[in-house]
Amino acid sequence: MATLRVSNASHYKSLPVRYRTLSQNPFFSVILLCCIFAASCTKIKGTDIGADLLPAVDNVITFDTTLEVIASVFPTEDSLLPRLNQDYNGTIGDLVLGQITNDPQFGKSSASMFFELKPPSYPYYFENTADSLYLDSAVLCLKWTHTFGDTNAIQTVNVHRVAETLRTDTIYSTGKTVRYGDLIGTKSFAPKELNDSLYLFRQTINNQLRIKLNQLFAKSLLAFDTSTRSPYYNDTAFRNIFKGFAVVPQSGTSANALMSFDISDTSTHLRIYYRYDKNGKRDTTYRDFEYKNLNTGAAINNIARSYNGSEAARHLGVRPRGDSLVYIQADPGTYALLRLPALTEFASKKGNVMIHLAQLKTEEVVTAGRQPNVFSTPNFLYLERLDSPSTVIRPFFTDAYLGGKYEPFVFGGQRKLITDASNAVVSTYDFNITRYIQGIITRKEPNLTLKLHAPHNVQYNDLLVNFVLNGLGRGHVVLGGGNHAQKRMKVRVVYSKL
Repeated sequence: MATLRVSNASHYKSLPVRYRTLSQNPFFSVILLCCIFAASCTKIKGTDIGADLLPAVDNVITFDTTLEVIASVFPTEDSLLPRLNQDYNGTIGDLVLGQITNDPQFGKSSASMFFELKPPSYPYYFENTADSLYLDSAVLCLKWTHTFGDTNAIQTVNVHRVAETLRTDTIYSTGKTVRYGDLIGTKSFAPKELNDSLYLFRQTINNQLRIKLNQLFAKSLLAFDTSTRSPYYNDTAFRNIFKGFAVVPQSGTSANALMSFDISDTSTHLRIYYRYDKNGKRDTTYRDFEYKNLNTGAAINNIARSYNGSEAARHLGVRPRGDSLVYIQADPGTYALLRLPALTEFASKKGNVMIHLAQLKTEEVVTAGRQPNVFSTPNFLYLERLDSPSTVIRPFFTDAYLGGKYEPFVFGGQRKLITDASNAVVSTYDFNITRYIQGIITRKEPNLTLKLHAPHNVQYNDLLVNFVLNGLGRGHVVLGGGNHAQKRMKVRVVYSKL
């Protein structure tokens, strides 16, 4: 079986990002076929009877029971942090910027972006010689895609020059810090303004954060000539003189949101407005430096979490008997390890039974610090198997991957909204693990610890698998644990005697 090795039973190994689907990997196809064949060779095929076609529960032949779940919650360790990389098109995807300063459930967050924007080609020329160019302004433009949090609370962000080389051949985690120097711009704004349209010189702009840069920095961009000593002569020379932008949230504000920006989009650019002499007249134009061009840049997203004083802080760490509340925060955030000791006892007592349905069932709990109108729950949660003795992480092959493709609408994990007994609209996440449970019953497969989390992307190195589930840093939820009085996390099992 193809597996993903980790350093120990409670940590994943950091992996390089590879962009291929399951169906494109012939090795995985062989593995998947073998898994399906093995499942079909047993007397019992747990998903032959769909959830909508369950037999009647008569408590004589067919039974409906629940199994206890013991959950412990942990903050994401450095080795498990998301690692961001370009795909084969040179796209890095969304980066996150901003601060959350008032989230009673999960504490504080701060996100900074570091990236390069470069000329489209080298040597790079403006229309005239440097002393015949007249600067109007330079603006850093960032393509906005989403806001998680309070769209009214004012954010202040500062733009600095990066003071170290950002490497295009290195995959950085969200824990990477970057040195930066000179302040070259600042902007205060409410995130709701990012959804507005602007009508500017020869263009209509929407969904864009625009930060005017200081004139001294802007003039330096026009002052370079194109000789062999010029920063515009080649990529190495340009990166030596200008190593990129650091966009950093200013501390001490009431900001309360993380905003996502598509750095690879053409609407993200450094735009230089200037005038030049043409045929005896002074003409006005602009030039753009972008992330994606013949010499694609590098990018880093640093996201820091602090749980001090939050509800989550009181529920982190090993709970041998489980906990009543499970705090799941989207990557890079928190995750839960789940144990099912009752499943081992069930398998021992019941023997070889037919599992018609086995579902991990979870439901959101309304706590004192919940702010549903400010902070949304994740679109998806994800479930994996942790093989402690052999330190291996395994996906749910036969339950979650069909035809070589991950199928969350079959496996589960997608958010569903319901109205609970107190008339609150809450999120639920259920997982179909029928074949997995059947394998434990029929083939005596091990009862493994499970990992429940809200990943940004899911990847398995041996399988060349990488797919995105949630926006980076987007969403959190408090679920009832195995000890919760009303919203107990559990595994529901519908089975029949043979």
